[in-house]
Formats: sequence, C-alpha cells, structure tokens
Amino acid sequence: MPRGAIIPGLLLVLFGLWLFDPDTPTSAYPRTSQASTEEIAPRELAAIDGDTVRRGEETIRLIGFDTPETYRAQCDTERAKGEAATARLQELLRQASQAQLSYLPRRDQYGRSLARLMLDGEDVADILVSEGLARRYSGGQRAPWC
Repeated sequence: MPRGAIIPGLLLVLFGLWLFDPDTPTSAYPRTSQASTEEIAPRELAAIDGDTVRRGEETIRLIGFDTPETYRAQCDTERAKGEAATARLQELLRQASQAQLSYLPRRDQYGRSLARLMLDGEDVADILVSEGLARRYSGGQRAPWC
C-alpha cells in the first residue's frame, strides 16, 4: 500500500464503523445517561487500593482525590504510602454503617465507573486528604509521590 493511502484508508475504515454504529465514537466510555446516587451497605464494597473500590464485578475509581500507587509504585515510599491509604480505606469501610455512591455518567479511560464515596455522611476524599494519605485531584496530570 502506498504511504499516501494509509490515512485515507484509515478514515474509510472509521467511516465504515460509524455507518455500522454511529454512536461508536461517543459511547466508548458512557456508564449511564445521567449522574446517579445509590445508598448501599458498606460491606458491598472492597478496597482495591486507596482510591479504587470494587462492588461485585464493577470497579469504581473514587473521585476528588488521588492516593499513591501500590501496584505500579515508582519508589518504596510511594508503595508504603499507597498501602497505608488502602488499609485506611478498608478500615473506613469496615467501620461505616452506610455508604452512598454518587456516580458520574461516564467511565474513565480504563473503563472504571467514576463515583464520589460518602461513608456515614462523610466524603472519603475529605477524610483521606485530611489524614495526609491522599491529595485533591480533579483530573489531568497527577503529581508524583516519590
């Protein structure tokens, strides 16, 4: 295939996909058509790390904060801080009597649902940030922990 034909060929393939399903480019990561809030039992949630939980088969990235990585930590300090944040989130889930998830209508680039988590009326983001286990985060480039 000549070099000049690559881009037109790619555009033709994308146009064909659009004809087959016109919503393909806009529906890649939607969760629902609108934001929603659910009251659930805290025991329905399991902490994966300091800012991610699992509810059944659904993985949920908690919004409003960022915690250090545990799986892809850049240094031992980051891993230790990430493990502390994860342990604290697990403790908060065990101690809470009620939980509320306020979902955004979209998913993140990894396909995770996005939601704010309230436990007994307190935002988990506020708790972890105030305890020095997290930083405020609203998207974009994250600051390094090392």
